[in-house]
Amino acid sequence: MIIGYQGVEGSYSTVACKNFADGEDYESRGYLTFKLLVEALQNDEVDYIALPVENSTSGPITRTIDLMKYLEVEAISEVYVKIDHALITKNPIELSEITKVYSHPEALEQCYTYLSQYPNIEVLEFQDTAGAVQMVKESPDETIASIAGSHAANLYDMSVIRENISDNPLNTTRFLFFKNRNGLSSDFKDKSSLYIETDHSTGSLNELLSIFKENDVNLVYLMSRPIQNKPFSYGFFIDVESGIQETGLRNALDRITSKGAYVNVLGSFERGKIPSYDGIVEN
Repeated sequence: MIIGYQGVEGSYSTVACKNFADGEDYESRGYLTFKLLVEALQNDEVDYIALPVENSTSGPITRTIDLMKYLEVEAISEVYVKIDHALITKNPIELSEITKVYSHPEALEQCYTYLSQYPNIEVLEFQDTAGAVQMVKESPDETIASIAGSHAANLYDMSVIRENISDNPLNTTRFLFFKNRNGLSSDFKDKSSLYIETDHSTGSLNELLSIFKENDVNLVYLMSRPIQNKPFSYGFFIDVESGIQETGLRNALDRITSKGAYVNVLGSFERGKIPSYDGIVEN
């Protein structure tokens, strides 16, 4: 099987791909942007794609989930990856010698408190964490650094100046793996992701939530996102503790649809396992 991801080899997405494959033979392909990644799935260049959708420190990763609103794709697996950010340079140097640090915007945000201790270091965004490591390796400037996982430093034969620099020592990213939709599976699943747009009359959101409650469907995640071309109108990404095969969820979605709402079932899957945090020490 072929799994697509955003970035280059050594990114956290490649760790998620390995966990998703779970010992099966697979090929992974990196794409420059999430948009190109989604297009690769639509064009059948890959069988699955990995999308980071939420981080325990910085929250929802909106630029990925917004791509999913209206697509005929299906989320089939949820994978959690522990994020252990490290400060990485080409060769061992002192912290006081570092002039610039590069990384993905999400990683920089997740290390904000640590980086703010060093006002002499200029913080600059890069398209992905492992790509920043690769760029630093190829640069003649030995005073620049990157933020990525220690596994990326090992892959590119780089030096780790400081490990575990995330503001939250329990930093974790949730990934969803998507495939092209061929009809939603009726196999047993215990979690579903949905995208719903209702009208914006008074009480419409409350009515939506009431329908789920009346059908004993427990919501575990709710986020509003702007609807394109409808200023100050919003749709909702919702995760529920129920598979699409369950009668309660089916009845709830039928009622919501009957009221004229747009409903996209992004997928049903078995709930992912959150990593163990035993032995983690705060930075």
